[in-house]
Amino acid sequence: MYRVKTAGIIAEYNPLHNGHEYHIRKSGECARIDAILALISSNFTQRGEPAVVDKTARARMALACGADLVLELPCAFSCRNAGIFADAAVDMLAAAGVALISFGTEAGEEKRDIFGKAADILNEEPETFTTVLKKYLREGNSFVKARSAALEEMLPGVSELLKSPNNNLALAYIKRIRQKKYPVETLHVRRQGPGFNDLHTAENGLASASAIREMVIRGDEETYRPLLPEASMNILRQEMSNGHAAVRKSLFWRAVRTVLLRASPDELADVAEMSEGFENRMRRAAYDAVSMDDFVERCSEKRYPMSRVRRYCAHILLNLRREASLRFQRHGPAYLKVLGANAAGRRVLKSIGGKSPLPVLSRAGGRVGPYAMEILRFERAATEIWETLTDNPGNDAERRAVPFICP
Repeated sequence: MYRVKTAGIIAEYNPLHNGHEYHIRKSGECARIDAILALISSNFTQRGEPAVVDKTARARMALACGADLVLELPCAFSCRNAGIFADAAVDMLAAAGVALISFGTEAGEEKRDIFGKAADILNEEPETFTTVLKKYLREGNSFVKARSAALEEMLPGVSELLKSPNNNLALAYIKRIRQKKYPVETLHVRRQGPGFNDLHTAENGLASASAIREMVIRGDEETYRPLLPEASMNILRQEMSNGHAAVRKSLFWRAVRTVLLRASPDELADVAEMSEGFENRMRRAAYDAVSMDDFVERCSEKRYPMSRVRRYCAHILLNLRREASLRFQRHGPAYLKVLGANAAGRRVLKSIGGKSPLPVLSRAGGRVGPYAMEILRFERAATEIWETLTDNPGNDAERRAVPFICP
């Protein structure tokens, strides 16, 4: 048994805003919990975009705003579809011995039962469900929309819940916990403020991370400053003043477009998760698009939502090949890498020691097997590519990175 009772949070903190701080605080109020472990995405996020600031800066934000230990969700899993992202994250938190996983949803605790029933259907895949799912897929719907529609026929009302990305991720977390029979509880914290994809609204000091990122990219500090905790704001300002932030979309677009125009159709077809023939659509759009947003709009359609197109772009830039992608998905995470800790976090690490099925790493190197080394090499490449999307790229940033330790 793990001696320290820990609550796990899966997050990106891109950047860490007031809503995130609220979630950390609510998670910590659980009487059975001694510490908060935040598992945060690497430098490329689940939406297929480079994070505004790197994982080290975001780990410092998390520690300053209530987390005790911060671990890294490697890029091999962080910049993936919701299912792969969630499976890897839950596996890592289970390996770290968390007592519960806390996540934000628009539904809150009162919809716990319907999430559980939906997760069981997805795990058991009864014939009635798979038949309806195939019907909606044949109609040209994306997998996410087809799955939601199929679930609706068995659980009326669930499709409305699954219109929210946060609720979709919550379902994916619960599905994995039940599939693997992990002895982990869940805490459903009702999300505060405007919706996940709301780019225009701020209410009572709260706004979506998407809206805040747009403000950061525009340089509208007066507007976004009240939406971030002071400590998070100070770290963001420091990183931006040092030119160590990926806030110029044009750099990302130029890099992706360069690879799209250079690569052969066969190379693009071998990119992770690329659907047959879609690489041709992307190449055609690359000639005419004037920006990343324009490109994504030209490529997206009913079956290929914008988030999927963005992930294709990130996979193209990161050179994530189909075979490696399937290997990562099949074998899952290979280690727990520490990004930062305070005194309570160090007690969590001591509790994990010798009990976790995954080795704990504090640096990019270390004695690991070939598969873990493959993930580490991919992580290092992703970090260096992220650096080139800033105004002041560092050299060999991944190898130099050490955990941030609070007193």
